[in-house]
Amino acid sequence: MTAKRLTMKTLKWSGLILAAFLIACFWYAGAAWLSGMFPLKGKSASVPPARPAVYLCEAAFHTDIALPLDGEIINWRKEFRGLLPDYLPRDTFLLFGWGDSIFFTEVLHPDALTPKRALSALAGMNPVAMRIVPVYGSDVRSVCDPLPGGQETKAALISEILRSLRKDREGKYIELETPVFGELLLSAYGRYSPFTTCNQWTANALGKADLPRAVFAPFTWNVTRPLRGPLQKAREPQPDE
Repeated sequence: MTAKRLTMKTLKWSGLILAAFLIACFWYAGAAWLSGMFPLKGKSASVPPARPAVYLCEAAFHTDIALPLDGEIINWRKEFRGLLPDYLPRDTFLLFGWGDSIFFTEVLHPDALTPKRALSALAGMNPVAMRIVPVYGSDVRSVCDPLPGGQETKAALISEILRSLRKDREGKYIELETPVFGELLLSAYGRYSPFTTCNQWTANALGKADLPRAVFAPFTWNVTRPLRGPLQKAREPQPDE
């Protein structure tokens, strides 16, 4: 085979691979759009938020569930004793977010997202973790949205978080190293993939709480859009605020 024919064949296969990749991206984005536009409604959408409320926090590419540190259903201060600082004020919320451990520890800004790190995460090659971030209650209430559903929603979300966390043979949570001061990173169950992203975990948790959700939710807007109406209603001032 001549060099010219080899080059032509290489270009042909490269073009086919690129075309297949673009088609896959198109169908992926289309499926996400359809799922976000036609979500499952959820039976708890009309129920007022719990007191104190549980919140949904949205970043550029990630969503977290925020729960009070000293809750009445579970006291996270006691649950994570020895893992969280003792000096956290009473009006503290914990942000819970599931995801790829490399994203949480090495991709701390957009420039750090290299093709190698992205592909290893999408291929499910890295351990998954639950990132837990203490945040002042005033910041959560001003930036995040209270979720409807009352105490049952809160209890269901707590149960889903606990089910997602790994423990060792002694029944202790498995702490992972993180370069981010103040964050707690715990080993979790699951496997990250294009179809099981951090936002998909949040959407699944909302589904367990019988709240509106997109079946396929790879992006943040897939999580927030189905909740748009209920979230606006829940933003009305609550007695605990």
